[in-house]
Amino acid sequence: MEFVGSSTHKKHKKYKKHKKHKAKDDIISDLPESVINYILSFLPTKDAVRTSVLSKRWIEKWTLITNVELDDSVFYSSKKKSERKTLQQCFINFVNRVLLLTGSHSVESFSLAIANNYDPSVLNTLITCILKKRVKKLSISLSKELTFSTLTTYYLYNHATCLEELVLTIKTYYSAIKIPLYKISGVFLFTSLKLLKLYGVTFTIDKSQQIIFSVLKKFESQNCLWLSAGVADVTLELKAPLLESVYIMQNRVPLTSELPCKIKFSDSRLKEFTYEGDGMTKDIVLSDPPSACNATFTNNFSSVQETETRVSPLLEQFSQVKRIKLQFYTEPNVAILPKFAMLSYLELGFVDIKFLLGLFQNSPALNTLLFKGLLESDHELLNSAAVPDCLTSSLQVVKFGDVHGDEYELLLAKYLMENGTVLERMCFSVSYVCLGKRKVIEEFKEKLYSFKKGISFAILEFSYDYC
Repeated sequence: MEFVGSSTHKKHKKYKKHKKHKAKDDIISDLPESVINYILSFLPTKDAVRTSVLSKRWIEKWTLITNVELDDSVFYSSKKKSERKTLQQCFINFVNRVLLLTGSHSVESFSLAIANNYDPSVLNTLITCILKKRVKKLSISLSKELTFSTLTTYYLYNHATCLEELVLTIKTYYSAIKIPLYKISGVFLFTSLKLLKLYGVTFTIDKSQQIIFSVLKKFESQNCLWLSAGVADVTLELKAPLLESVYIMQNRVPLTSELPCKIKFSDSRLKEFTYEGDGMTKDIVLSDPPSACNATFTNNFSSVQETETRVSPLLEQFSQVKRIKLQFYTEPNVAILPKFAMLSYLELGFVDIKFLLGLFQNSPALNTLLFKGLLESDHELLNSAAVPDCLTSSLQVVKFGDVHGDEYELLLAKYLMENGTVLERMCFSVSYVCLGKRKVIEEFKEKLYSFKKGISFAILEFSYDYC
């Protein structure tokens, strides 16, 4: 038997539930369109599509996102090999839908990450369609080697007029995104590109070419190959009047029958130049002496001969720099290093006394010296060496790193204190391995202070490395 009020009660309950859901939907619906688009643009594209089902008003909002992020790895949740082809097709279909439905407005940034195998023609088609969208920031990351097709290359060099940032990455070592370079006039122009990062990319050119980057400020290259298509003495000139920073990291390059081409940076305003690795140093040319540039060199050559023949041509171009950082895993012959006439700030890795004295002789204006540590070396050289000009006229600050309290460290400090007539400060960073050897460090300090007696210079400072 049902009471009279029971049906009314059920209707009221159902009404309250409906009202509650409607209230939530109203909250979502009341958000301004710009806010909705802004929120969705911060999500990976697949999640943005999923989020759009929260409200009827949101269903097509994902098509207005300004940041597109596509990663095929999120589609491969299944580990069954039999399903991989189906999953590949699902991803391609999804990308095609995104490219189609986001085509009516401007996309600020586009990121495409591919971790699995696809037909090269499919990938080239996708990349070409992305380039057609006139994006401002483009990132393409591949785990497998890919050769850009003629059409893709054409769009990259001729229709990427809106690109402000370009990142091309190949993750598999010794594989590459291969991009041929060609143009009848010999000149390519990028009017908007400000940042260019290349990882594992191979450029192949059949004659000298010039690329003009009107507003490029930062260039970064890691393990890239710059090859000539069978022709000797070929140069790829990067003309960048606003270029401020160059970073090149090049480990040993794979064996190839093709000749390397020279990379020439011209008309630049370099403030920082960093080279790290053990290859292609002879192929880097700077047309304008970067006298105001901060230069960093970290070389991993396995022999002294390699260091001398490969590093010297590059370092010669930085003979007028004011600040430089050098780190050699094999100490070169100082005689092959240039004279740094304007150098005031020098930072070194682990060095021996012979190399240090040679750099003193080559750096008459040196003001500040830092080095990570002193290698065990022949301290008798300090007795026979002529006093370098920088010690008597300009060297004011010396910082010892990784101090162990050894005799050769002590004698070098004594030599600097006795001959550094303008020296103002000498700092010692005690190695963490010596923290338990309190007596050794105290004796080292006592001897230093005994040398200081009668010498009216400088402050001695000690710090401790607890790492």
